[in-house]
Amino acid sequence: MTGDIGESLAAIVGKENVLSDPAERAFFSTDLAGSGKTTSAVVKIASTQQLAQVAKLCTSKGIAIIPRGGGFSYTGGYTPTSEASVIVDLRGLDQIIEINEQDLYVRVGTGCTWEQLYTALKARGLRTPYFGPMSGYSATVGGALSQGSFFLGSTEYGTVMESVLSLEMVLASGEIIHTGSDSAEGVGPFYRNYGPDLTGLFLADTGALGIKAVATLKLIQFPPHQAYGSFTFERGEDALAALSQIGRLGLAAEAYVWDPYFVEAMSKASTGMKQDLQFLSAVVRNSAGLIDGLSAAARIALAGKTVFRLGSHMLHTIIDDHSAQGAAQRLKRVRQIAQKHKAREVAPSVPRALRGMPFTNFNVPERRTLQRNLPTNSLYPHSRAAKAQQEIRALFDAEAARLHSNGVSVGTVYFAVGKNALCIEPLLYWDDPVHFHHNRIAERSDLAALAQTQEPPAATRFAADLRERLKGVMKANGAVHVQIGKAYDYLPSREPRVAELVRQIKAAVDPAGLINPGSLGLQ
Repeated sequence: MTGDIGESLAAIVGKENVLSDPAERAFFSTDLAGSGKTTSAVVKIASTQQLAQVAKLCTSKGIAIIPRGGGFSYTGGYTPTSEASVIVDLRGLDQIIEINEQDLYVRVGTGCTWEQLYTALKARGLRTPYFGPMSGYSATVGGALSQGSFFLGSTEYGTVMESVLSLEMVLASGEIIHTGSDSAEGVGPFYRNYGPDLTGLFLADTGALGIKAVATLKLIQFPPHQAYGSFTFERGEDALAALSQIGRLGLAAEAYVWDPYFVEAMSKASTGMKQDLQFLSAVVRNSAGLIDGLSAAARIALAGKTVFRLGSHMLHTIIDDHSAQGAAQRLKRVRQIAQKHKAREVAPSVPRALRGMPFTNFNVPERRTLQRNLPTNSLYPHSRAAKAQQEIRALFDAEAARLHSNGVSVGTVYFAVGKNALCIEPLLYWDDPVHFHHNRIAERSDLAALAQTQEPPAATRFAADLRERLKGVMKANGAVHVQIGKAYDYLPSREPRVAELVRQIKAAVDPAGLINPGSLGLQ
């Protein structure tokens, strides 16, 4: 960015924190799904005050401002709709501001990663109820709040949104506001619903209503006892039925199913000796005691990959409890449910390893690949999930020939979210040598030779078309979505008066429509 605006941004954050290199701007303007317009500049933010000044400066000049965290959006969550935009990199807001052990909350900058937060809290015997996505080594707290994320802890505690007490928000004007009890002077952020739930208003908005700077999250005592169960099913219908019952009864902290594609992929995966040892040492550290940990590590090592029965669906469960007896009783009930649905129990190597190392570092050289993956999430009430599963599978069966000819593979993950919902999330995999996001290692740019205007491969165009038809099947089955971004038809699918109310809220907090234009369907 040139001219007065560039100099003004540099005056706020320092010249070194305003990125104007074309490759850098192209990378930051691209997510896992695709590229938007190339932003005019990327600004690295280190404080709420800097963020407020940058927001005020940009919007006063008619320039859009777009928040970005760890960069794991796959729905156009931060891709610009106009070159007259500035992306703010919020990873500098990574401070853990306050851990209040008595009132059980933590105040944290939204650029903090889930791995950082988890490590700091565990050292004190604490945890947030939802404690991150698998990408939490790099994914940030603010990104999860904007996307409505769920995974670790979510079968028991629901999405990240159920763990939030209050927010410190920067509006388009540069004004700083607080929500929940924190909006009253001298009260503090310990309670969310003091009057209308303004905290909830800014959650799952993909940054469309304002920019999250600080979040206050609930804390719980770190559950001292775990139990693990893994089961294989010949039929996906049986696996989904078992997952549904486990979710509705609230028996597990996490419960999810892999389809045969993922079972086979895991059976072939080779992490290498170094990572194998890291997994096993993490299992030891995360077990109740040294003997228990060594025993668990030995069982994982002995089980190896024999747990992966090709052609089967696998259900994995992790159970948290405050007593060993309680964890064992829950596992006994999970086992009964699985066996009722014709399951075979196998060694729980996968859930033990996941809890031992809950976060994956995707920004390492060995994970650099031309292969893309494009998830499409959908959540259903339990009563509709089986039919949705059948119709989604029917779509892929009907497209089997074109999937094969384009080199596109499909894997599906199922997840119990709280007691009220099941997630069905198909992922499309294919090779795409021109996609920016898959040609970059963290903090290193080598994209100068790649032209953003390159024609996408035929497989990429096919995957995009298939995803649109997949969303149609999901909509017909009553799905709702998280990570809405610019990919799901949120606003057009609302009741007319609700859609108008959402527009009025947007106008109240962002009159010129310059905060992440396009998200939620808001222009």
